[in-house]
Amino acid sequence: MDANSKRTNVIWKRPGFLVRRLHQIHMAIFLKECAAEQVTPVQWGILTIVKEHPGVGQVELADELGLDRSNVANVVDRLVRRGVLKQTMNKLDRRKRSITITPQGLQMMARFETKAERAQSRLLQVLTAQERKQFTGLLERLVEQNNEFSRAPIRLDDE
Repeated sequence: MDANSKRTNVIWKRPGFLVRRLHQIHMAIFLKECAAEQVTPVQWGILTIVKEHPGVGQVELADELGLDRSNVANVVDRLVRRGVLKQTMNKLDRRKRSITITPQGLQMMARFETKAERAQSRLLQVLTAQERKQFTGLLERLVEQNNEFSRAPIRLDDE
């Protein structure tokens, strides 16, 4: 295929290729919008869940986000070192650590929220409001219906 050729139509009809490519584009937009805070989408997901569910454990975070437990442990440790999360021994189960967000973490999230929302908006700006709703609904359905095939399935509400 020479440099002047048009894209290969076969590839552009493959959902897997398009999903991977859209993910690459989203990551680029997210990182550009959010560069000042030095927060990755995975870190943002963890911070969001910890803020919503103070005292959550690493296992629950992994289940909620569909991440490997050791990866969650590493990300949480980095966020603890940055001072935005705090881990304490769970009072009911000493094998479990409870994770909470610190005041510094709440401040960072307040600064970051608009940037993260802007990244989401930039990704979907080419769609109408109705198309955005439909697209998101279809993505949710695909993820829910194929969740069992993941190496790290997420916890679904009806489970």
